[in-house]
Amino acid sequence: MWTCPKCGHQFYNKNQSHSCGSYTVDDFLKGKPAEIVGLFNLFLAEYRQIGPFQLHPVKTRVALLTKMRFCSINKIGPNYIDIHLVLTAPFEHTLCFYKIDNLANRFFVHHARLYDAEDISAELKYYMAMAYGVGNRAHIISKKNT
Repeated sequence: MWTCPKCGHQFYNKNQSHSCGSYTVDDFLKGKPAEIVGLFNLFLAEYRQIGPFQLHPVKTRVALLTKMRFCSINKIGPNYIDIHLVLTAPFEHTLCFYKIDNLANRFFVHHARLYDAEDISAELKYYMAMAYGVGNRAHIISKKNT
């Protein structure tokens, strides 16, 4: 792991591009509705059941990372949170995601909007676990073993 000498955040790659600054999760949540902050915390608690990770707050979002960033809470709205999961293939045949961004056919950023606890469904948890594997670079390990 490489630690940025300016902001102290850790990254898998040396000199990784990032938003360098001193931001906190509390900054991100400041002034947000209590019910949605509760959903934010529930989402993180569900992810902690999958495995350990670090939070990487920046000016506009809070990323989750292990060896690399695999998930982000991008926005807290008045009655929802917007998240994205980083996967290595597009999963277009699910109702979990409202948009998928293709990053050079290497990563596919799957966007979801959560309104309540029920939106953290078994299907979404399946993709959350898959993204966690991406965060741990399981896609690299499995390519080396084939």
